[in-house]
Amino acid sequence: MFEEPHHHSFAEGVLGRKPELLQTLMDLRKDDPSFGKRVRMRSFRPNDVVADAAALKQEMFVLMQGRINLVCTNHEGRRLVIGSLEPAAIFGEGAMNRPHEANVFAEAETDVIVWSIPAAEARNMTLQFPILGWGMLQTYGRRLLQVEDRLEDVAYKKLPERLAALLVELSGRQDGVIQGLSHQVLADRLGTYRETVSAILREFKSQALVELGYRRIEVLDIGELKEIAGIWEW
Repeated sequence: MFEEPHHHSFAEGVLGRKPELLQTLMDLRKDDPSFGKRVRMRSFRPNDVVADAAALKQEMFVLMQGRINLVCTNHEGRRLVIGSLEPAAIFGEGAMNRPHEANVFAEAETDVIVWSIPAAEARNMTLQFPILGWGMLQTYGRRLLQVEDRLEDVAYKKLPERLAALLVELSGRQDGVIQGLSHQVLADRLGTYRETVSAILREFKSQALVELGYRRIEVLDIGELKEIAGIWEW
């Protein structure tokens, strides 16, 4: 965990993504003492655990900056990313009073800033400040769409197609160069083994589609990867 940023740079970082919800929340924290005193701002580095299973049950979290993955593990320690959260996502069992899977936790994919609110406060706050409930419903709706998309991919697409689609998605965020992600992280996103991902990447390299380095993948032929992934542009 690292130091909180100055207010000016923090505002610039979050307002470019989802200005309406985040601006409203920031204004509430600034102008309403009853809101601000119940919110704690916290910062995390990539791969930090933002919230373990216990914290997800005991607090509501608002993602103000960065990306977070929701990760599930089984008894063998295998990891699967079951959801990805963008700024303005509201998550955690503080937001909804329902049973929670004990093997799910939230992990930072990038530098992250979150607000956390204790569950006992969160339930009242969602009534007092309806924008929190609206944001929570939006988050669960997006997560449901992600689950549906991934189930469809698993059912109908082979791993090379799914990996190609993931590379296209990630390279679009980083101008064609994917940095800081290991083969294990890619495998977690796809629900497969690191060795399988590495073998497919080597095949992509042999076809001059990508160039590989340490935690670095440079996309050389985005058009061919889109064709493999079944992504058609009209």
